[in-house]
Amino acid sequence: MNPHRHWVFILYLFYVMIVVLIIFSLYLLSQIKNEQIFQVKVDTTSNQTVLKEDLLNNTLKNFDLKATKEMEIKNSPSLYKDPSK
Repeated sequence: MNPHRHWVFILYLFYVMIVVLIIFSLYLLSQIKNEQIFQVKVDTTSNQTVLKEDLLNNTLKNFDLKATKEMEIKNSPSLYKDPSK
């Protein structure tokens, strides 16, 4: 009985797996080159997204309010005395 029989079996098994992987990779490469697999189909229908006007107006109003508050803070005189002076 050969003590290395198991190792030879494992070696052959991995050899077969590698050959199968290479053959599958070449097959997949040929399919991709012939444009028979992994093709992206472009949907030509136009997807229109309807915006809710009240939410949009509310958001715009919030941004305007923030902008006016920022201008008020920048332009108004400071209400406290600077302690460093």
